[in-house]
Amino acid sequence: MWHDGSGRELHGGNEQRRCATGVLLCLAMAVLFGQATRAIGQEAGGAPDTIGEVTLFGDEEIKIVSTTKTEIPISKSPGAVTVVTSRQIRESGARTIPELMRLVAGVNVRWNPMVQTIDIRGFGQNPFTNRVLLLIDGVPYNDWNQGGFPVQPGLDFFVLQNIKQIEVVRGPGSALYGENAYWGVINIITLSGADLRGGRMDGFTGDRSTGSLGVSYGQVFGDASVLVAAKYLQSQYPMSYWTDQTDARVRNTDTYFKAGWKGLQLSYYRHSDHADEWTISEPLLGPTAVIRASETRQDVDIVAAKYDFKTKGGGFSFGSDVSYARRNGTHCIACHARLYSDHSTEKSDHGYLAIGDFRVGIHSLPANDILVGVESRRVDAGEHTDELLSPDSGQEVHTHYHKLAAYAQDQLSLFGDKMRLVGGFRYDGATDQFHSELSPRLAAVFNPSAAMVLRAGWSKAFRFPNFSELYQNTWFLSAELPPNVAIPLVLFEPNPDLEPEQIQTVDAGAEYRLSSNLSAKVDLFWSQVKEFMVIAIAIFPLPTPATLRYENHPGTANIYGGETELRWTMQKSVTGFLSYAYQTQSQDGDETDSTGQKLEFVYAPKHKVTLGSYFGPFAGLSGSVELMWRDKVVGPAAYYLVNSDFQDPTIRPLDDPIYLNMRASYDVPVGSGALERPLRLTLYGMNMLNQRETQTLTGVDTRVAGREYFLELGYSF
Repeated sequence: MWHDGSGRELHGGNEQRRCATGVLLCLAMAVLFGQATRAIGQEAGGAPDTIGEVTLFGDEEIKIVSTTKTEIPISKSPGAVTVVTSRQIRESGARTIPELMRLVAGVNVRWNPMVQTIDIRGFGQNPFTNRVLLLIDGVPYNDWNQGGFPVQPGLDFFVLQNIKQIEVVRGPGSALYGENAYWGVINIITLSGADLRGGRMDGFTGDRSTGSLGVSYGQVFGDASVLVAAKYLQSQYPMSYWTDQTDARVRNTDTYFKAGWKGLQLSYYRHSDHADEWTISEPLLGPTAVIRASETRQDVDIVAAKYDFKTKGGGFSFGSDVSYARRNGTHCIACHARLYSDHSTEKSDHGYLAIGDFRVGIHSLPANDILVGVESRRVDAGEHTDELLSPDSGQEVHTHYHKLAAYAQDQLSLFGDKMRLVGGFRYDGATDQFHSELSPRLAAVFNPSAAMVLRAGWSKAFRFPNFSELYQNTWFLSAELPPNVAIPLVLFEPNPDLEPEQIQTVDAGAEYRLSSNLSAKVDLFWSQVKEFMVIAIAIFPLPTPATLRYENHPGTANIYGGETELRWTMQKSVTGFLSYAYQTQSQDGDETDSTGQKLEFVYAPKHKVTLGSYFGPFAGLSGSVELMWRDKVVGPAAYYLVNSDFQDPTIRPLDDPIYLNMRASYDVPVGSGALERPLRLTLYGMNMLNQRETQTLTGVDTRVAGREYFLELGYSF
C-alpha cells in the first residue's frame, strides 16, 4: 500500500507570521545598532584592502553577487563560496560546466543515462539537478517540469566560452531566491561586449565522434555594448550505453545574444539539440525485449531583461530582472516508454516560466545596507498530457500556478566594516498547490586582521515538488514481445499529495592568508533535512509490472561535513589549489517509506580530494594538471537487484575513481604590432588513468568512457 497523504493541510501560517515579525524586529534593531556603533567604526579605521584567500593567477580580489544580490568582495560573503573565473576556465582541462564543478570541494557530479547530475553537500537518487538553483546573471532558469537543467538531455547547459565567472554557493539560498536553492546556488555571470572587445573562434575535435565550432564577437559603442555568440557541437554521451551499445550521436546548437546600455541589459539564449535513433535488445524470459526511441529533439528559449540604477552618490538603488523561458521538446516517454504512445517522439509544448523580480536598495544609512524586493512568478507545465495525470482522473491537478514573494535583507557594517552582520528572510506566498513558506537567514562575517576572515551563519530553505514528481503517470519502461505486442515493465505513478522539502543549515568558516602567495580556508556545516522526496520502488512478481513514484520520506536526516582548501600562486606562472571535502549523514529514528525502506544516502562520498595546478606561459607554453579522487558510494538498493537480472540484491559500494585530466597549450603569435593576436593550439588528455566506473546504477551499462584525447584550435581577432 502506498502511504496516503491526502489528509495534508495548509498549515504553519501563524508560526510563519510570528517568525517573519521576529526577523523584521531583528532587522530594525540592526539598523538602530548600526547608528549607535557608527562612532566605533570611524575610530577603528577602514578594512584592509587585501584579505582572505589567495586568488588563482594573482588576480585582484574577486567580487560576487549571488550571496546577497549586491556586489561585494568574496571576503565579505556570508557563506561558503567558490568562484571559477574566466582565466581558470580558459586554463582548465575542463570543457563543460559540470566538469568544472567536479573541481569544487563539496560538489559531486555524476553521469546518469540522460544528463549530468550536480549535488552540493547533498545526497539522493533523483537524476535531475533540482535541488540546486541555477542562475544566469542572477536570473533563475531551472526547468519547471523536472526542476533541474532546462536542457534535458544535453551535454552541457550553457556555452563555457560565454562565461565570465561561475559562483558556487554551498548551502541554502531560499532567503533570497525561494525554491530550488536547497543544497546551494550556481550563478553563471556571462561575458559582455566590453569584456571581449573583439572576436574569438574555437574549433574542437576528438574521441566519441566529437566535433564543435564556436564563434563569438563583442564590442563597445559609446555607452552601449553588444555580444553575439554561436556554437555547434556533435558528440556522444560518455557512457558505454551510448558509445558501445547504441552508437548514437547528439547534436547541439547554441545561440547567445547580449546587449547593454548604461544600466540596461537584454539577453537571448537558444539551445537546440537532437539525438539519433537508438535501439537496444536484451533477453527477457526467452523472447526479446526491445527498448527503443526514435530521434528526439528539443528547443529551449530564454529571454531576459535586467535594469540596475543607482543615484549619484550611491545612496539609493533600484534593480529589476524580468525573464521568460520556454521549452518545446520530445516527451520523456520517447526513451522510457516508446511503445506507450504513437506521439511520444513528437515535439510538444512543455510550458514556460516567467519571473519578474524588483528590488530597492537603501545605502545612505551610515552602517546599514538594506535590500527589499518582490518577485512574481508564473509557471505553466504546458501540454504533454501523455505523461501527466489528467484532470479527469478524479484527483486534483494543478499544471500551472502564479506565486508572489517578498524578501528583505540588511547588511550591518561594524567597526569600519571589519564586521558585517547579514540578516534577512523571504516569504513565498501560498498557491493552489502549496502553503506559504518562510526562509530566514542570519550570518556574520568578521575580518579581525588583514590576513583572516571568520564567518558563521544559519539559514532555512525549501523545495517545491515539480510537475513530474506530482503528476507523472506513464509506463516507465516497456517491452515488445512477438508478434509486436507492447507490455509495461515498470509503471510511474503520480503523487499529488507531495509536500515541499525542508532544510536548515548551520555553518562556520575561516580563511587565513599564510603569506602573500599561500592561503588556507575551512568551512564546516550541519544540515537537517525533513520531508525529503525519495523514489519509492515496489517490485512485484512478473507479470505484474513494478511501480515507482515520489514520496516524502517520514524520516529526518542529519548531514555533517566540511571542506578545506589551500591556494597558492608564485610569480603568476605557477598557481593552483588542493581541497578536501568530508561528509557523513544519518537518519533519526527508524521511519520507512511505503516500501519499508529507510532513507538512502546514495551517491554521497564521505571523502573527496581535488588538485588543480596551472603553469605558464613559458615561451608560449602553458598547461594544467587536474586530479580528483572520490570515495566509494552506494546506489539505491532496488537497482542492485535490477542490475543483477533480479538475482542478487546485495548492496556493494561502487568504485572509488581517480580522474586525471591534463592540458597542454601553445600560443603562436599571429600578426605584428597592435594587430598581433595569439593562435592557441591545445591538447587535452581526459581520464588519463583510464577509469571505467559506473556513476549511476540503472538497468543499462553506465560505465564512463576511458582515456580520451581532444584537440582544440582557438584564435582571437
